[in-house]
Amino acid sequence: MPLRLRCTRIADWPPLAWLARCTTSDREIDVLHGDRVEVAHDWFCEAAWTGDYQAADFDKSEVVLGSGGRIRGGRATFVSSASTVDRLHSLELSDGVWVSNSLACLLASARARVDPLYPRYFEDFRTIRDGLVRYRPSLLTTRGAVRLTYYRNLEWDGRRLQPVSKAAALRSLDSFWQYRTFLSESLRSLADNMADRRRRRPFTFLGTISSGYDSATAAVLGREVGLSEAITVNRSRGGGADSGLELAARLGLTTHVVERDAWRQHAFPEVPFIASDAKGEDVYLKGAESHLAGRVLLTGFHGDGAWSRARHRLNGDVVRKDQSGLSLSEYRLWIGFLHCPVPFFGIRQAAAINAISRSPEMARWDWPSANSRPICRRILEEAGLPRHGFGLEKRAASVLLFDEGFLTPGSLAEYTSWLAERAGDPRGPAGRPTEALWRLGGRLVAPLAGIAPPGWPRVRAMIDRVVAMGRRDRLFRYVFPWALARAQRRYEPGLGV
Repeated sequence: MPLRLRCTRIADWPPLAWLARCTTSDREIDVLHGDRVEVAHDWFCEAAWTGDYQAADFDKSEVVLGSGGRIRGGRATFVSSASTVDRLHSLELSDGVWVSNSLACLLASARARVDPLYPRYFEDFRTIRDGLVRYRPSLLTTRGAVRLTYYRNLEWDGRRLQPVSKAAALRSLDSFWQYRTFLSESLRSLADNMADRRRRRPFTFLGTISSGYDSATAAVLGREVGLSEAITVNRSRGGGADSGLELAARLGLTTHVVERDAWRQHAFPEVPFIASDAKGEDVYLKGAESHLAGRVLLTGFHGDGAWSRARHRLNGDVVRKDQSGLSLSEYRLWIGFLHCPVPFFGIRQAAAINAISRSPEMARWDWPSANSRPICRRILEEAGLPRHGFGLEKRAASVLLFDEGFLTPGSLAEYTSWLAERAGDPRGPAGRPTEALWRLGGRLVAPLAGIAPPGWPRVRAMIDRVVAMGRRDRLFRYVFPWALARAQRRYEPGLGV
């Protein structure tokens, strides 16, 4: 007997959030979803993919943004994004399994919570940098372990939920033009799919652009398939100018400047970002919120891996240098946009892409030696951008909350109150081994500041910084469960809580 969908729109939920409840006693799968989720009799999605929209073959596509579910006979496939900046979440219960594109949604629906005093959420989520084989795949909750699924799909046969690999096209990427053609054709197909008139809510492109390589490369490729607008952040993390205004003007793009600290003007702005990955470094994009709804956001996340000339692990497991982009995964559901990190296209063929960067045909664009990305430089220079106008040094707009003022005042007040209530537990932060080590380190190091010779101001400053970092680190360790609990409130109205 085939499986069936029973879809219910929840007006109070974030527009792109969904939850699928699969039970062993019922061939119908209950799907609760936000207003922008597209629904048909045998599929639902908040996604765009390479291929015809009406055919709904996003479960067979190698290039897919967002997520959804597709029924084929007696099996339902839940589809994740073909990147590691989004993921699926699943929870096995006594009578079946629940799947969602939102951790906060899943836990709110299951009446579950995480341990508020576990100190290593940041380290656990960070393991996705180590690739698809080595990341930590689950998160403990009061209802059991939630499985985190990146870059794979999940298949339900009416009894069990199992991970399945995405389709992997066997294409030749032996030259720059083969790879560039693949990128261009993929974006063209995505553009047709996301703007299809049969969609209830079509999407349009929005680019990102800075003075670096990656976002500018994505913008040039996007411009060829209809991109006309981009956002640019006014400065980098170190305070230096990082605006892509000049590059955007040369490309003929309308550009919206985002103040890097504009997010601090909002109430509880950090919540969906921290609730995604326990870090929240992409919170600066909240400053662009008025431009994001209904968009497919083109970014260059993972360009430093996919497009670098440097040799690195090329086993196709998507090993990264950082987790940038991941903290958008909950926020984008709240606002209603899809995330398209262009460097992830074809990333399982990372070795072939890197071979192109190192090939003799790219020698002309292998510059400057300290920050060389020949594929990007060739695409950008051939688009008419001046050689000295981009990519001269590595910059980043990401916000390191543990090192930049931490939370906004309202968030900090609520968080510290929340933490104080839970720290009264005899097993609270003060009693855990890691905290004992921090306290011991503080007692050992802090007195040194008082006895350091007056002529050693740098030593005194370094000691003061170490002590301050210790205090800030202790506070940062527990911010994820607070943010997640607050994000769960966003789903409670639709659940009758």
